[in-house]
Amino acid sequence: MKIGLILPGSFTLSDAGNGVRAQAEFQAEALERAGHDVRRMDPWQAYDGEPFDVVQFFLGGFAHYGIEKTRPESVRMLVFAPIIDTNESNWRYRLATRLGGLTGKVFTVPGVFRQQARDSDLVICRSNHERERIVRGLGVDPEKTEIVLNGVDSPTSADSEMARQRYKLNKDFLLHVSAYTQERKNVVRLVEAVGPTGYPLVIAGSARPGPVLDRIQSLANQYGNIKLLGFLDREELNSLYTACRVFCLPSIHEGTGLVALEAASYGASVVITKNGGPPDYFVNLAEYVNPYSVSSIRQAVVRAWNAPHGGLLRQHVLENLTWDQSACSLLEAYQRHLGS
Repeated sequence: MKIGLILPGSFTLSDAGNGVRAQAEFQAEALERAGHDVRRMDPWQAYDGEPFDVVQFFLGGFAHYGIEKTRPESVRMLVFAPIIDTNESNWRYRLATRLGGLTGKVFTVPGVFRQQARDSDLVICRSNHERERIVRGLGVDPEKTEIVLNGVDSPTSADSEMARQRYKLNKDFLLHVSAYTQERKNVVRLVEAVGPTGYPLVIAGSARPGPVLDRIQSLANQYGNIKLLGFLDREELNSLYTACRVFCLPSIHEGTGLVALEAASYGASVVITKNGGPPDYFVNLAEYVNPYSVSSIRQAVVRAWNAPHGGLLRQHVLENLTWDQSACSLLEAYQRHLGS
């Protein structure tokens, strides 16, 4: 099967931790391992009419405005993989969708999403939550949607002592990895929750100067059990995953929680938001939090810290949530809809 994948041009200026790019690249590599011809399509290269079985675009919205109208006949199937990270109620989402369809001069993101979803042959959703938003929020035919869960690569050999020694870490610690000054990642509340417990918390990833970073640094100075690291290479990150006791991702919303899946694959317990897709991935094997409640986050962290380390989550992830399994599900979805 010949498959084209399209990412927004704006990702040119995004950092290496962009989760949408990571999803697309991991799925592309898994599709190639399965023997398929995958093209990462480049807007700087004019399309020459080459036939494709599938062209799939990620994210959607204004980043791909009008793409559904430019599909050539040589593309057998156009696939939309939206990224909808919001806790808005479906009725408010429907209202925004309708406002975007009242006139050709007023546009809303949900309105553009709906047009792209309706004019594509297939819509790939990362979770039941995202599928409900597509069907009930945008009014898309459920027969056009498929749920394809994301995954992880199989863990590589990692030296837990490398991270401990390099960064002078405790034997046991909590870990958070993200673009941690994004307000959606909710790191200020995480620090407010963990600081009074005395548990050591390591925060790694990319950060931008501004009030969020200032607040996190102020709290870290106040409590003394918070350590901020910068962006880490893969070897360092895997070492931290292996060494940490609990991985914490109490975001306002997560589509998947890829970093939490990666940490789980190395054996970490997980504390994660209840909002969005995580329940489809971590089932009953993680501690879920209300991200708006500092006490909810603190209680979940304490439970995870004190719980027996049984390894059931790691087993679940490695048996059910690899990128190869994700690619297999994606191919099955393609084939069902190409056949119809």
